[in-house]
Amino acid sequence: MIHTVIFDVGGTLVNANSVFHAFADAMDNSRREELFRFMRPIFFEYYRDEHRPDFLTIKQIASLVVQRAANQFGLEDISPRVPELYADYYLGGAQPFDDVVPALEKLKKQGKALIALSDADADVLEREMETFSLKKYFDKVIVSSNVEAYKPSDKMVAYIRERINPPYHQILLVGDNEVDIMTAAKLKVHSALIRRNGQFPIAADYQISSMPEIFGIISELENE
Repeated sequence: MIHTVIFDVGGTLVNANSVFHAFADAMDNSRREELFRFMRPIFFEYYRDEHRPDFLTIKQIASLVVQRAANQFGLEDISPRVPELYADYYLGGAQPFDDVVPALEKLKKQGKALIALSDADADVLEREMETFSLKKYFDKVIVSSNVEAYKPSDKMVAYIRERINPPYHQILLVGDNEVDIMTAAKLKVHSALIRRNGQFPIAADYQISSMPEIFGIISELENE
Protein backbone atom coordinates (compact mmCIF):
# COMPACT_ATOMS: atom_id res chain seq x y z
CA MET A 1 0.00 0.00 0.00
CA ILE A 2 0.95 3.67 -0.20
CA HIS A 3 0.94 5.24 3.27
CA THR A 4 2.44 8.68 2.44
CA VAL A 5 2.32 11.05 -0.52
CA ILE A 6 4.87 13.87 -0.74
CA PHE A 7 3.99 16.86 -2.90
CA ASP A 8 6.15 19.59 -4.34
CA VAL A 9 4.24 22.89 -4.11
CA GLY A 10 5.16 25.41 -6.84
CA GLY A 11 4.28 24.06 -10.28
CA THR A 12 2.68 20.94 -8.80
CA LEU A 13 -0.01 22.22 -6.44
CA VAL A 14 0.15 25.95 -7.16
CA ASN A 15 0.19 27.51 -10.61
CA ALA A 16 2.64 30.39 -10.96
CA ASN A 17 5.07 31.57 -13.61
CA SER A 18 8.66 32.45 -12.81
CA VAL A 19 9.01 35.33 -10.36
CA PHE A 20 11.83 36.64 -12.54
CA HIS A 21 9.22 37.96 -14.94
CA ALA A 22 8.00 40.15 -12.08
CA PHE A 23 11.54 41.33 -11.36
CA ALA A 24 12.10 42.07 -15.05
CA ASP A 25 8.86 44.04 -15.25
CA ALA A 26 9.92 46.14 -12.27
CA MET A 27 13.34 46.82 -13.81
CA ASP A 28 12.40 47.55 -17.44
CA ASN A 29 9.22 46.11 -18.91
CA SER A 30 10.39 46.87 -22.46
CA ARG A 31 13.30 44.44 -21.97
CA ARG A 32 11.30 41.85 -20.04
CA GLU A 33 12.30 38.72 -21.95
CA GLU A 34 15.93 39.79 -22.34
CA LEU A 35 16.23 40.35 -18.57
CA PHE A 36 14.45 37.09 -17.84
CA ARG A 37 16.82 35.12 -20.06
CA PHE A 38 19.79 36.73 -18.30
CA MET A 39 18.58 36.22 -14.73
CA ARG A 40 17.13 32.73 -14.81
CA PRO A 41 20.35 30.74 -15.47
CA ILE A 42 22.26 32.82 -12.92
CA PHE A 43 19.64 31.98 -10.32
CA PHE A 44 20.12 28.28 -10.97
CA GLU A 45 23.89 28.61 -10.64
CA TYR A 46 23.40 29.75 -7.04
CA TYR A 47 20.46 27.47 -6.34
CA ARG A 48 22.16 24.24 -7.48
CA ASP A 49 25.50 24.98 -5.79
CA GLU A 50 25.64 22.49 -2.90
CA HIS A 51 29.18 23.49 -1.95
CA ARG A 52 28.55 27.05 -0.82
CA PRO A 53 29.82 27.58 2.74
CA ASP A 54 26.73 29.62 3.59
CA PHE A 55 23.08 28.92 2.77
CA LEU A 56 21.24 31.54 0.72
CA THR A 57 17.46 31.81 0.85
CA ILE A 58 15.47 32.22 -2.35
CA LYS A 59 15.07 35.94 -1.67
CA GLN A 60 18.81 36.32 -1.05
CA ILE A 61 19.66 34.52 -4.29
CA ALA A 62 17.11 36.61 -6.17
CA SER A 63 18.60 39.80 -4.75
CA LEU A 64 22.06 38.84 -5.99
CA VAL A 65 20.70 37.98 -9.42
CA VAL A 66 18.80 41.26 -9.68
CA GLN A 67 21.94 43.19 -8.70
CA ARG A 68 23.91 41.46 -11.46
CA ALA A 69 21.18 42.21 -14.00
CA ALA A 70 21.10 45.87 -12.98
CA ASN A 71 24.87 46.12 -13.45
CA GLN A 72 24.79 44.25 -16.75
CA PHE A 73 22.00 46.33 -18.30
CA GLY A 74 22.73 49.67 -16.64
CA LEU A 75 19.41 49.71 -14.80
CA GLU A 76 18.30 50.75 -11.32
CA ASP A 77 19.16 48.16 -8.69
CA ILE A 78 15.80 47.06 -7.31
CA SER A 79 17.24 44.35 -5.05
CA PRO A 80 15.92 46.07 -1.88
CA ARG A 81 12.42 45.46 -3.29
CA VAL A 82 12.98 41.76 -3.97
CA PRO A 83 11.38 40.47 -0.72
CA GLU A 84 8.24 42.53 -1.36
CA LEU A 85 8.03 41.62 -5.05
CA TYR A 86 8.65 37.94 -4.29
CA ALA A 87 5.90 37.76 -1.67
CA ASP A 88 3.41 39.82 -3.67
CA TYR A 89 3.94 37.72 -6.77
CA TYR A 90 3.31 34.38 -5.11
CA LEU A 91 0.43 35.60 -2.96
CA GLY A 92 -1.26 37.71 -5.61
CA GLY A 93 -0.23 36.12 -8.88
CA ALA A 94 -0.59 32.43 -8.09
CA GLN A 95 -3.44 30.03 -7.39
CA PRO A 96 -3.89 26.29 -6.84
CA PHE A 97 -4.57 24.16 -9.90
CA ASP A 98 -8.23 23.21 -10.12
CA ASP A 99 -7.58 19.51 -9.54
CA VAL A 100 -5.55 19.96 -6.34
CA VAL A 101 -8.09 20.35 -3.53
CA PRO A 102 -10.34 17.46 -4.67
CA ALA A 103 -7.29 15.18 -4.84
CA LEU A 104 -6.02 16.23 -1.42
CA GLU A 105 -9.45 15.73 0.13
CA LYS A 106 -9.73 12.24 -1.37
CA LEU A 107 -6.23 11.27 -0.19
CA LYS A 108 -7.04 12.40 3.34
CA LYS A 109 -10.26 10.36 3.29
CA GLN A 110 -8.16 7.36 2.27
CA GLY A 111 -6.00 7.90 5.35
CA LYS A 112 -2.81 8.85 3.51
CA ALA A 113 -0.23 10.99 5.29
CA LEU A 114 0.51 14.08 3.20
CA ILE A 115 3.73 16.05 3.19
CA ALA A 116 4.39 19.34 1.38
CA LEU A 117 8.00 19.73 0.24
CA SER A 118 9.11 23.04 -1.22
CA ASP A 119 12.24 24.93 -2.18
CA ALA A 120 10.96 28.28 -0.96
CA ASP A 121 11.26 30.81 1.82
CA ALA A 122 9.17 29.70 4.78
CA ASP A 123 7.50 33.04 5.43
CA VAL A 124 6.12 33.22 1.90
CA LEU A 125 5.24 29.52 1.62
CA GLU A 126 3.33 29.51 4.91
CA ARG A 127 1.32 32.59 3.91
CA GLU A 128 0.69 31.08 0.48
CA MET A 129 -0.63 27.81 1.89
CA GLU A 130 -2.80 29.64 4.40
CA THR A 131 -4.13 32.00 1.71
CA PHE A 132 -5.09 29.09 -0.54
CA SER A 133 -6.39 26.94 2.37
CA LEU A 134 -3.92 24.15 1.59
CA LYS A 135 -2.08 23.84 4.88
CA LYS A 136 -4.90 21.98 6.62
CA TYR A 137 -4.42 18.98 4.35
CA PHE A 138 -0.78 18.37 5.26
CA ASP A 139 0.65 16.47 8.18
CA LYS A 140 4.06 18.06 7.65
CA VAL A 141 5.44 20.98 5.64
CA ILE A 142 9.14 20.81 4.79
CA VAL A 143 10.61 24.00 3.36
CA SER A 144 14.17 24.62 2.25
CA SER A 145 14.78 27.83 4.19
CA ASN A 146 14.10 25.98 7.45
CA VAL A 147 16.34 23.08 6.48
CA GLU A 148 18.98 25.39 4.98
CA ALA A 149 19.27 23.07 2.00
CA TYR A 150 17.58 22.59 -1.36
CA LYS A 151 16.32 19.52 -3.18
CA PRO A 152 17.96 17.12 -4.01
CA SER A 153 20.90 17.76 -1.66
CA ASP A 154 22.00 15.07 0.77
CA LYS A 155 21.17 17.38 3.67
CA MET A 156 17.59 17.81 2.46
CA VAL A 157 17.21 14.08 1.83
CA ALA A 158 18.46 13.27 5.34
CA TYR A 159 16.05 15.82 6.81
CA ILE A 160 13.10 14.31 4.93
CA ARG A 161 14.07 10.77 5.96
CA GLU A 162 13.92 11.77 9.62
CA ARG A 163 10.31 12.88 9.10
CA ILE A 164 8.83 10.05 7.04
CA ASN A 165 7.90 6.58 8.14
CA PRO A 166 9.23 3.44 6.46
CA PRO A 167 8.84 1.37 4.44
CA TYR A 168 9.98 3.81 1.78
CA HIS A 169 8.61 1.69 -1.06
CA GLN A 170 5.16 2.65 0.24
CA ILE A 171 5.75 6.38 -0.37
CA LEU A 172 4.98 8.35 -3.54
CA LEU A 173 6.58 11.72 -4.34
CA VAL A 174 4.79 13.95 -6.87
CA GLY A 175 6.67 16.84 -8.47
CA ASP A 176 6.97 18.81 -11.68
CA ASN A 177 10.71 19.05 -12.30
CA GLU A 178 14.06 17.32 -12.24
CA VAL A 179 15.00 18.15 -8.64
CA ASP A 180 11.79 16.53 -7.38
CA ILE A 181 12.47 13.30 -9.25
CA MET A 182 16.13 13.29 -8.17
CA THR A 183 14.99 13.72 -4.56
CA ALA A 184 12.62 10.78 -4.89
CA ALA A 185 15.45 8.64 -6.28
CA LYS A 186 17.72 9.52 -3.36
CA LEU A 187 14.94 8.78 -0.89
CA LYS A 188 14.26 5.49 -2.69
CA VAL A 189 10.54 6.26 -2.96
CA HIS A 190 8.23 6.08 -5.98
CA SER A 191 8.18 9.17 -8.20
CA ALA A 192 5.46 10.73 -10.35
CA LEU A 193 6.30 13.60 -12.68
CA ILE A 194 3.27 15.81 -13.26
CA ARG A 195 3.53 17.46 -16.66
CA ARG A 196 1.54 20.64 -16.08
CA ASN A 197 3.09 22.52 -19.00
CA GLY A 198 4.06 19.94 -21.59
CA GLN A 199 6.64 17.20 -21.98
CA PHE A 200 9.89 16.98 -20.05
CA PRO A 201 12.89 14.74 -20.76
CA ILE A 202 12.96 13.47 -17.17
CA ALA A 203 12.89 9.79 -16.24
CA ALA A 204 10.39 9.18 -13.45
CA ASP A 205 8.61 6.03 -12.32
CA TYR A 206 5.34 7.51 -13.56
CA GLN A 207 4.32 10.48 -15.69
CA ILE A 208 0.93 12.13 -15.29
CA SER A 209 -0.80 15.28 -16.53
CA SER A 210 -3.37 15.76 -13.76
CA MET A 211 -3.89 14.96 -10.09
CA PRO A 212 -6.67 12.35 -10.51
CA GLU A 213 -4.12 10.07 -12.21
CA ILE A 214 -2.40 9.69 -8.82
CA PHE A 215 -5.15 7.34 -7.73
CA GLY A 216 -4.46 4.97 -10.59
CA ILE A 217 -0.80 4.85 -9.57
CA ILE A 218 -1.72 4.20 -5.94
CA SER A 219 -4.12 1.43 -6.98
CA GLU A 220 -1.46 -0.16 -9.19
CA LEU A 221 1.16 -0.07 -6.44
CA GLU A 222 -1.23 -1.44 -3.84
CA ASN A 223 -2.16 -4.36 -6.09
CA GLU A 224 1.43 -5.42 -6.74
